[in-house]
Amino acid sequence: MTQTPPPTPNLRTIYQFKLAQIIDHTPQIRELYCELIGSPAFTFKAGQFVMLHVPVEGGKPALRAFSLASTDENKTGFKLIFKFVESGVASNYVWNLKGDEILQMTGPFGKVFFQEPPTEQIIFLNTGSGISQHFSFLESKMKQYPNLHYKLFFGVRYESDIYYEKELKRLQAHLPHFEYHYVLSRPTESWTGKKGYVQDCLKDLEYKTTPTTFYMCGNGAMIKDVKKQLLEIDGLEKNRVWSEAFD
Repeated sequence: MTQTPPPTPNLRTIYQFKLAQIIDHTPQIRELYCELIGSPAFTFKAGQFVMLHVPVEGGKPALRAFSLASTDENKTGFKLIFKFVESGVASNYVWNLKGDEILQMTGPFGKVFFQEPPTEQIIFLNTGSGISQHFSFLESKMKQYPNLHYKLFFGVRYESDIYYEKELKRLQAHLPHFEYHYVLSRPTESWTGKKGYVQDCLKDLEYKTTPTTFYMCGNGAMIKDVKKQLLEIDGLEKNRVWSEAFD
């Protein structure tokens, strides 16, 4: 099976999206649902991102990249997940939105796609808002590949930082071999789940004898550590390790 070529972004086209819904999962995580207006369709492939044009007073818009967090079957809208960054231009803009605003974006961009034909096991490692890309992979491919063994490790600091569990449970209802784990770096004593960092979970996984593809999205230091283990120490092929850093 050959992979479908990715959509070719029109670098000159600025798409208009109406902000249809705002969901605050935590004080630091905000999700926007954007509906396309004025164009017949916005075609993207799971794993890609858009450039949000952030208005800047007295100057050109600042461009900031955000992964699409929806199934690529939807051609008229998508979700974006934002992590608040103190003094960040995009964060200040997004956290001041109230709904019904018109947002400008270009794209899609990016070349980190779900590899087909897939391996028997798929492992996702993400931190912060990196769940965006991996949720898009899962939601886009669950009908086509329902019986793969998917494992997702989601790194956050505290219990209060946990979000998207309802959405992950919804996927789990359609994927019989999908498991997900929150990995807390600063848990309370009552936390019974995984502790430390997502890269610490590698030692408990069987991927050296089971055909496995890794996808990482989020903290650059995490990605660097995992790549060193998988590529330099374990000797995995490069086409089994895919990443996108959010720093």
